[in-house]
Amino acid sequence: MSAWPVPDLMRDDIYEVTPALLRKMGVHFVLLDVDNTLAPYTVDTAGPALREWVRRLRSAGLRCYILSNNRGERPEKFAAALDLPYRKRAKKPSPRAAREVLAELGFRPAETALIGDQIYTDALCARRCGAKAVVVKPIEFSNFWLRIRYWAELPFRMAYKLK
Repeated sequence: MSAWPVPDLMRDDIYEVTPALLRKMGVHFVLLDVDNTLAPYTVDTAGPALREWVRRLRSAGLRCYILSNNRGERPEKFAAALDLPYRKRAKKPSPRAAREVLAELGFRPAETALIGDQIYTDALCARRCGAKAVVVKPIEFSNFWLRIRYWAELPFRMAYKLK
């Protein structure tokens, strides 16, 4: 386990993260962030492309689970639309919720990937619980603070490109 949040994989969006790519990384279990990873903050439903992407992951034998810091109804809505289990209020980057989910479902961290858009929450959580960190670009920068956060993450995004 490492507290160094350099991603194991970076892509422009979730649709570039294919089942074959995850399998090649040794992944059998996928933890999914919702906000700005699966959908922009302004969207409360899972669209057809997202439903198809999750269907392809599941058809390839990958188990999926929504792990969100969101305290509202969004995680539940997406989980229902995608027919996935979920946990909200995960408090990432704390690895506690991720570890609890892994223990509950019987998966090892080494066979798990956490897919999210943030280095300081999603990637760091993955690293701290021993899972693979998969980072996608945020879908949209809906406010000034999201842009600031993204700029603060640039050293780790660059470190990925240099490795």
